[in-house]
Amino acid sequence: FEQNTLQANPRKCSFEWQHIAPSDVRIDPSISNVVEMFMLTKSYYQAMLSYKNGGTSILPSAPTSEQLAQDFAGLDEFKSVSDQLVYSSGKFKLLFGNDAEPELQAKIKVVKLPGSTTTDAEVRSAVLELIDTYFNVENWDFGETFYFSELSAYIHQELGKAIASVVIVPSKSESIFGDLYQVRAASDELFFSTATVD
Repeated sequence: FEQNTLQANPRKCSFEWQHIAPSDVRIDPSISNVVEMFMLTKSYYQAMLSYKNGGTSILPSAPTSEQLAQDFAGLDEFKSVSDQLVYSSGKFKLLFGNDAEPELQAKIKVVKLPGSTTTDAEVRSAVLELIDTYFNVENWDFGETFYFSELSAYIHQELGKAIASVVIVPSKSESIFGDLYQVRAASDELFFSTATVD
């Protein structure tokens, strides 16, 4: 409900917020400041790139809080005595390919300009390379929102002399045109395209 503070006798309101730590996070109750850090390790990112490029057939799993705490134990030297550092691994929200959640799978259809001398194979590989560049982790922060219109504009900017239009068609049969034009990542997620030339 809303509290009207302009009333002569405003209603009394009690508010309680309970925070329960996940089972994989240990919190010392005597610590007064808990600093949670979302981290994306280079080894995890490289493993994801290797998976996408066919280097391995098993989707890599993110490191656990305990693994990160061991790997970054040196950071404890810089914290205050009353602080506790909690390490959480960043995760990837997979887009477009067969590995993505069914509602995030799609085909990106590109129409060439009439009379273009660029071959279909060249257009496919160029578009895939641009998508991979667009979703480079250095271009994103945790919890951002992906807008297909921005990706489409980027592809048009780079391949404007070869293509006429770029559209996204969701793979899920119940989906409608306009789905996947906006995708929001959770606060611990970054986007990762698993699109292929297929």
